[in-house]
Amino acid sequence: MATCNCLLLLFIFVAILESLLFAVIYAGWSSYVYILIDYGFYIDLCETNKLSTNIVGNNSVSLMLTNSPKVSDNNSDSFYTVIDEQNLSKYSLENTTIQRHSCKEQQEQLHLLYSISMVPIFILSLCWGPLIYKFGVTGPKILSIIITCCGCLFLGFVNRDMPLLIVPGMVCVGVGGICLLTINLKISSLLTIGSGLYIAILSGACDSSVITFRIIKVFHDYGVPYRYPFIGFVILHIIVAGSSLLLHRKFDIKPKDEQISEITDEINSNNTETLLEKEKVLDFSFERSYNKNQENYTVKKCPSLKDSLCCLPTISFLFIMSVFMLNFLYYIGTINSRLQNAVPDQVSYFTNVLSYIMFSGIVTAFLPGSMAEWQRKLFKGRNVIQRALLPNILPLTIVSVLGIVLHILSFFTSETTLYIEFVVFTVFRSFLFSSAMLFVVSAYPPKHINVIFPLGLCTGGIFSLSQYAIFLWYNQSTNAQFQVKIFMILLLVTSLVHPLILFITAKSACKKKDTEGKSFVTSRVKTTDL
Repeated sequence: MATCNCLLLLFIFVAILESLLFAVIYAGWSSYVYILIDYGFYIDLCETNKLSTNIVGNNSVSLMLTNSPKVSDNNSDSFYTVIDEQNLSKYSLENTTIQRHSCKEQQEQLHLLYSISMVPIFILSLCWGPLIYKFGVTGPKILSIIITCCGCLFLGFVNRDMPLLIVPGMVCVGVGGICLLTINLKISSLLTIGSGLYIAILSGACDSSVITFRIIKVFHDYGVPYRYPFIGFVILHIIVAGSSLLLHRKFDIKPKDEQISEITDEINSNNTETLLEKEKVLDFSFERSYNKNQENYTVKKCPSLKDSLCCLPTISFLFIMSVFMLNFLYYIGTINSRLQNAVPDQVSYFTNVLSYIMFSGIVTAFLPGSMAEWQRKLFKGRNVIQRALLPNILPLTIVSVLGIVLHILSFFTSETTLYIEFVVFTVFRSFLFSSAMLFVVSAYPPKHINVIFPLGLCTGGIFSLSQYAIFLWYNQSTNAQFQVKIFMILLLVTSLVHPLILFITAKSACKKKDTEGKSFVTSRVKTTDL
């Protein structure tokens, strides 16, 4: 038993480490796009006469210009060619980093690539649920390892002649990361206590995936070409993900027929203690009914996937995921451009600050995790529907409120406000995915989690394609920037409809004498005796 517990702890540690490094690599886009701008990607879109204002440097820039050979024409592309030939990153140390102020056209083009890559990430991730459900963990896990490694190699070997490699690179690391996140989410079913805290920490580890691109940027600042850190991460991913795969196979669940037969025998022999231990891994939900003289166990048949998808709370959940994902991806995609406008001489510094603060997401994840455990204890004595819904209302409401506060802070452009804004964004991100995961895990049967959670990410990814139109709208004028901020705030206000629907559904279930109403997926079941 002790050996099993030690293996389980090791399993949890490896899953969190894997998620920390590879689950949401695209969240570190601000660091990666800084490297791309530093190497002059799409610099040819900038007007030649703006070149002198687009490059602001320090002593290292003067040294480079002094040592660089004369260029016959005043062409920006030839200028960058000269710098590339001298090994640009040679002079780019931590304290003497070259600061390039990219023009608006360059920013728009890079943001377009980012926006395009986000959509297929979440559409393709929808396939993982059915694959895992049908084939188990091993096949999809190996496939995700291959895809993630290919993505890292694409991003590592992209250059100014093949900038479109950014799109397949981002897509591959995103799709592979969501697969490992979905698989690691299933570990919560092995925990008899603390499953909510585990989910929150797992989400926090995903928050901290920005550290991957941040590490690559550190190597870039110290003169190492970015392809070598990417190759290193490929090797590291094979080691960590391979270890995780072996542990997944160790804790692999038995076939359903064997479980049903085994647990039926245990019910008949009144072996209730073993029944409770295996209750969480069975694809049926168990509910205890107490009488004065005896204790009876009844089995509730799982609702169909169609029932789970076609209920009002699920539809509202998909809507708020679209709103939250749009805000999250829009912020990540535009932060570099905003820093160029707000603090043009400190873009690298604040990019680093954002990465470090987002890395602390693994700590802030304890907030939604602790809140979830507290809410579960608070509503422990309620009926089935209320236990599934009520603990999720407060965390989901906090996500909306934090998003609104984040956009209100964006009205102020001081350096102090940026620090506060980064902290709020990190907490917003922690609550966003933790609350979504906790809602799906608590409200749906285990076998539907692999479908509904990726579906929420998919709808959010598709809706987030509108971020590019919003980015163009934002860049039109100062008045347009104000309009965009108001629009995003109003959009977040509408997301409060989901907690309201959950409250109304739980309240209506409280008025019924039994819990078999048709208002929510967990209550759409008929009780049958084995």
